[in-house]
Amino acid sequence: MGDAGMEDAPGNGPFADGKPILLDGFGDRHLYLEILRWLINPDIDRIDLAVSFIMKSGVDLIADHLEVALQRGARIRFLTTDYLSITDPDALTRLLDLADRPDLDESQLQLRVFHDPKVSFHPKAYLFRSTSSAIASGFVGSSNLSRSGIRSGVEWNLGVDQIGPLVESFERLWTDSRCASIDARWVAEYRIRRPPDSAPRTPPPEASIDVEPPLQPVNPWPVQNEALRALEETRIQGFRRGLVVMATGLGKTLLAAFDSNRPDFRRVLFIAHREEILRQSRDAFRRVRPDGRFGFFLGADKDPEADVVFASIQTLHRNLDSFESDRFDYVVVDEFHHAAAPTYRRVIERFHPKFLLGLTATPDRLDGADLLALCGNNLVFECDLVEGIRQERLSPFHYWGIKDVADYAPIPWRNGRFDPDKLAEAIETT
Repeated sequence: MGDAGMEDAPGNGPFADGKPILLDGFGDRHLYLEILRWLINPDIDRIDLAVSFIMKSGVDLIADHLEVALQRGARIRFLTTDYLSITDPDALTRLLDLADRPDLDESQLQLRVFHDPKVSFHPKAYLFRSTSSAIASGFVGSSNLSRSGIRSGVEWNLGVDQIGPLVESFERLWTDSRCASIDARWVAEYRIRRPPDSAPRTPPPEASIDVEPPLQPVNPWPVQNEALRALEETRIQGFRRGLVVMATGLGKTLLAAFDSNRPDFRRVLFIAHREEILRQSRDAFRRVRPDGRFGFFLGADKDPEADVVFASIQTLHRNLDSFESDRFDYVVVDEFHHAAAPTYRRVIERFHPKFLLGLTATPDRLDGADLLALCGNNLVFECDLVEGIRQERLSPFHYWGIKDVADYAPIPWRNGRFDPDKLAEAIETT
């Protein structure tokens, strides 16, 4: 329990007068705002949540702020239950995805489940504290981690700043022999034994359940359906490579997720040049494959055996010998306008998938490199910015230019560029 006693100093918590506050779900008195406030508080480095049920709608509301807390080094623990099979496996997968970062300690975000079919499990506690100061806050009441529980429903939660007993109770539950760690394998097994969302459930009278409609599967947009038909047709014609050009905002990554989600494409490789793109792409693929096994091949984080591997071009290029040429059935090369670079060419030449998809919004390179040749001279589908606006799939825009009247002649030219200070001075005083 270690630092549990630090929370009991009065006047150092969220409430100036040391008195509890009631969040009753009316107006802006929702638990959601308090959760966000404490997740982004730079002093908070210990966050514990014990809730009966975790729903994806609730995780989606706070996921970005959880990531902020993790990136500053906070340790976060979730304790829930499989009681009545209400907890959403997609929500647990979303949390596991947050923890799957090479820059995070493996113990920074932990999930455990209380399992005892004979014992109901109904705590709802959100605890925030600092190990370096007396700052602490706790909220206990009726809210499970769902949209209705923390944001839209009428729920009563009491906020206090003396949370020592709450932390001690959390620790007792966390170490209880009936609790087990939640990992990808546990979630996969839970999906199998959990009744379908449409199956009727009859909870005992004392059960308090956040009833949510099942999440609707994501469906392709019209422009994505057009591209999917073109991709299917090109494979029927015998092509094993193809380039798709779609303007930003038309859903290129989701297109790749839809097209690769087929029984004959069991092993998928998604290649990009930035970690941010890879993680955003993982989240897009998760919408199409909620139970898929995803992994990264990025820096020190290497999981080449996943169903879908999201790889940085740099890490992949350095480890090409680790892969057989037929390791993947489907390869996606994002931002394909970079593919003329030697590193990309070597990676593309290494793999021989059933199909390779190049994606780009900007196919024209200033150096004149022939990108289409790398895709078998096969332009499968194109919907650029102008066409997207014409079809009302993208919003029209207007822009204004400012006439440049600076005199560049007296500005010194050094090392292939204008002197930054002199340039700034000329522009600012023109």
